[in-house]
Amino acid sequence: MKISIIIPDADYRDLLSTGRRMRGSIGLIDTKEATFNRHHSDGKPRAREYRFRKLRHGRVSISDERVRLTLNIVRTEVGVSASECIDEESREASDFVFEEMEDRDTHWEHELG
Repeated sequence: MKISIIIPDADYRDLLSTGRRMRGSIGLIDTKEATFNRHHSDGKPRAREYRFRKLRHGRVSISDERVRLTLNIVRTEVGVSASECIDEESREASDFVFEEMEDRDTHWEHELG
């Protein structure tokens, strides 16, 4: 199958001028045509150093700028209470974030002398 993609003029100019990969999503209009919608960043470069920990039902990650917690609990999972999972795993995530922030602060104190 071949489709034609409609890209906004400004995004097309950026693609040609930079030659770099452009992130976005493609929305199908019909079987032969689609539109491209660019994912714009907030103007800040992304933090390169994420630290994360896997949880039983998700993951927690932290960078110098952001903290993220995701949980995905299947409600039909045997012997699992969604509310208990949220409580337990958010506490585990909180402990991880606290430790990471404390380690980072200790690291900076040593750097600054």
